[in-house]
Amino acid sequence: MSIFVCSLLILTMLFSLLTNRDVLSPGKFYLMSFVLFYAGALASPGDYELWLLILLVLLIGVAMVCLEANARPAPAIRGAGRFHGSKAEERNVAWWIWLTSVPAMAAQIYIVQFFNGIEGYINVIGNRVIELRGLGWAKSLIATVVVLNLIYFAVGLTRRRSWLWWGLFAMHVLIVVVMGALSGSRGSILTVFAAQVFVYHYLRRPVKILYALPFGAALIALAMIIGVAREGVKVQDSNLSTGLDSYDRVLTLSIFNYGVQPLQILLAAEDLQLANGSTLLSVLTNAVPRDWWPEKPDTGGVFFTKKYTGDAWDGASNLTPTFLGEGVINFGWVGGLVFFLAMNLVVMYFVVRYYRRMLEKSRAPPDAKIAIDVVIYVLVMWSAVALMAGEVTNTVQNLLLTQFLPAIVLKTILKKRKGPGTVP
Repeated sequence: MSIFVCSLLILTMLFSLLTNRDVLSPGKFYLMSFVLFYAGALASPGDYELWLLILLVLLIGVAMVCLEANARPAPAIRGAGRFHGSKAEERNVAWWIWLTSVPAMAAQIYIVQFFNGIEGYINVIGNRVIELRGLGWAKSLIATVVVLNLIYFAVGLTRRRSWLWWGLFAMHVLIVVVMGALSGSRGSILTVFAAQVFVYHYLRRPVKILYALPFGAALIALAMIIGVAREGVKVQDSNLSTGLDSYDRVLTLSIFNYGVQPLQILLAAEDLQLANGSTLLSVLTNAVPRDWWPEKPDTGGVFFTKKYTGDAWDGASNLTPTFLGEGVINFGWVGGLVFFLAMNLVVMYFVVRYYRRMLEKSRAPPDAKIAIDVVIYVLVMWSAVALMAGEVTNTVQNLLLTQFLPAIVLKTILKKRKGPGTVP
């Protein structure tokens, strides 16, 4: 079975390359994410049931590649006139991005001060799930700065900019990276640069696979290192220490098992303890503080960790069940697999349709609003694929509250301030 799955993956990749020249199409991104999250299964080549489940995950990617076949990517190189021909209907976009970034920066300062400064804050990063309870509003505000930075970059690509523009942008990137490092989140740091590649690809010039692959490999290696460092980071007597002294630890906590480990736990369970749809309902109820509603439904990750690992980390950390796993813990094996296939196929069908519309939009003379539309597409596509190794509630809430909402707010501001003008 493992040989069959690997062979199907290779054939699907080849078919995708032959039928769609876009190296960052959603189907290719799904397949590369599949390799990233399920490569750990190669350590268990004889586990037939595990590989059968992995095959179901791969079939979604096969369907996506077929749906996006013959999509027409943008031209290989944009003409220079594309960035000079017409002025964007925008005023002081950079100023508005900086202004809308202030709440995120203020929230980060508040959290640091809440733990009595940098040293106290760094010492709780490894236990942040418990220590930051009740500060969800601040974490959500902090997360918006990543999207605003991506919009900053996208708008900058729509026409030629001055050194002042890019200098201010570099300052914004530095702030985002520092805030991401303080949050202990790999996504807050790495998504900044990975998403910029997608935006550059669709607004300025298609990225060649020769450059995309080593860049992706470097980000993966960095993600593994950050994942270990954040668990062991401490400041004692003004000395900073991390958990990077163990090579084995870096490999053990790598993202190559993100999709595999939850499925192995489910397969090993003697009896399934079902949530009966409550983890999906938590998309609507999760915003209610636990103090107000102690019995509110748990998210997929919390329920999965409590019921299937015996709350192994005492609330300090949670495993994500994956989209497939969340279907199983809610509806059992048969109902869960049907739910996963049906819902994931629907989601990816609309992602591919969205992708085709975005390709058409990216061919028009770009302005700030088109740039934001491309950013929104990247965020939606990324979140849909992230369900492969994530959970429904956190993925959907992060997309809507910390990504989609600030992008729409900024786009609305631009619509209400139409008129010619240069951007600083």
